[in-house]
Order: sequence, then structure tokens, then C-alpha cells
Amino acid sequence: MVTIYRDYQDEPVDVFLSLPEELASKLYALEMENFSEDCIFFEKILPKHAAVLEMGCGTGRVSRHLAREIRPITGIDISLPMLRLATQYRQPYCSFLCMDMLAPAFRKPFDAILIPYNTLNLLSTEESILSCLGGCRENLYKEGVIIAQLFIPTTDFLRDDRTIFQFQLFDRPGGGRIIKEILKKYLPNSQTVRLEERYRIRPMQRGLANTDYQAITSIAGFCLEKWLSLFAKAKLTPEHIYGNYACDPYDAALSSTCLFVLKQQ
Repeated sequence: MVTIYRDYQDEPVDVFLSLPEELASKLYALEMENFSEDCIFFEKILPKHAAVLEMGCGTGRVSRHLAREIRPITGIDISLPMLRLATQYRQPYCSFLCMDMLAPAFRKPFDAILIPYNTLNLLSTEESILSCLGGCRENLYKEGVIIAQLFIPTTDFLRDDRTIFQFQLFDRPGGGRIIKEILKKYLPNSQTVRLEERYRIRPMQRGLANTDYQAITSIAGFCLEKWLSLFAKAKLTPEHIYGNYACDPYDAALSSTCLFVLKQQ
């Protein structure tokens, strides 16, 4: 039976469970596995013959797409549930390691380093970002390249005191749907973005209950000038700055996606 409420105030308060890391990994894989626009961009930018390190590889989506015999890829991530999924579907010329991107350590440097899909934003302080970039330099050949995708809030988002709401629907394995809600709010004092992700799982099957989960994180919400300052401190120089995967110029008023091709000074 469906209960009809006369007013929004009469509806029960939403109760969200904390999103477990294992479930978060599976939901991430379900949401992102078929996304490949960024991989097409990386394919164009990466050297054809190169040993590549992917920072924050997650489920290994990017590494699996790009790895070749002439371009082996090592992916690192700190999440064991993510890495379990990565190794489950591993392709040739890919390897995955549990390692903190704040302190990558390898015996031999790489020709290129990928920091895809806003991974660097997860480090919400200047100190942690510089630590990661310093580790990249130490594990990169002098003539190597770093390719990083960053989320940079648009000028409107930085200016307005509001919460941005987005949602998407995707099929649940075994039946039913999953509703993902994303709430973003810029916090000017810390130059961070409060990111709340809600997952409403609806099995739509007799005997299976609906469940709601949420995860709240803080990500770096720096403007372009701030990122350029951090790169300069890390002794990295942008060779190219793009605003999308089609390599169009970056425009802070139009896009929150910014793609950097960095070289060492």
C-alpha cells in the first residue's frame, strides 16, 4: 500500500545510512564502467611508448582502457575494495598496487603519470596536494608528462551562496533502480566544496526493502589561479590547459572541468 501525504511536512524524515566502502566501490563501478570520454582524451595526449602510473586508479577503468604492450600501466589506490574490483577484471599490461598517492614509491621512474577524474581534488589541503605532486616528480623521468583532470567551480558557483543539486538514475543489477543525488556547496573560508552523495536503492521486488545511503566528503574547490600557484610551488609548468575532452580552451564561466598537461621545470 502506498501512503499519500497531504503536505511535505507530513512526510517522514529521510534516514540515510553511512555508505560502506565496499558498497561505494560497487556503486562507483556500476556508474562509471562504461564511461570512456576521458580515456579517449588521454589516448591522444599520452606518449605511445611509455610506462605510465595512474594515481587513484579506483576500479581500474582508465588503466584497462589505455594499457598496451608498448604502454604498460601501473595503477595505485588506497582503497582495497576498489582494488579488488580492479584485479577482478584486469587486462594484460596492467598492474595494481595498494599505495597512498601522498607517498608513491617505485624503484624506477615513469614516462607519464595520470591523475584522472578529479582525483587530485580529493586532497583538500594545499599541503597534501603539494605532497602528492612532489611524489609525482620523484617518480617521473625529467622529460616525463603529468596529465591531470581537475574540478574547478565555475565563476557562478564560487560567487553564489547556494547548493547545487544533481541526480541520475541507473539500473540495479538483479532488478530495480538506483537513484543518485549529488549536493554541492562551496565553502569560501576553506576554499572547499562540501560534496554529499546520496544513493536511494530501489529493488522493486517483493521481500527486498528500499535502502538509502549517503557519503559526505570535502574536496578542493580552488580557482584556476590557485591551482597554477600550487603547480609552480611543485616546480611544474602547464604545457596545455583544456576545458573539455575535445581540447577546447578552458573557460571558468562555462566549464568546471579543467585538464592540465604538466611538465617539470
